[in-house]
Amino acid sequence: MSAEYSFRVSGRLTRRLLAALEPLQASAAAGDTLLVGQVTDQAALYGFIARIEALGLELVELQRRPHRNATDGWCPECGRDGVAGEQN
Repeated sequence: MSAEYSFRVSGRLTRRLLAALEPLQASAAAGDTLLVGQVTDQAALYGFIARIEALGLELVELQRRPHRNATDGWCPECGRDGVAGEQN
């Protein structure tokens, strides 16, 4: 089931919180923090959700990302298509 997921949490996270959420990659998104990473299975998905909750963070959105080739110009951090300039 390995797939890429994005977790949007409310607010900006400190370095300490970001370290606790590794290996997810973080980026700022409209006042929130977008965490993106590969999730190997359903247990790992629920593990990330539990970790976010245990850290006292508000999970605003959870999204499974569509599978994309690494060479198609799509940005995994913001979801923007480099060719068309549109957000998915």
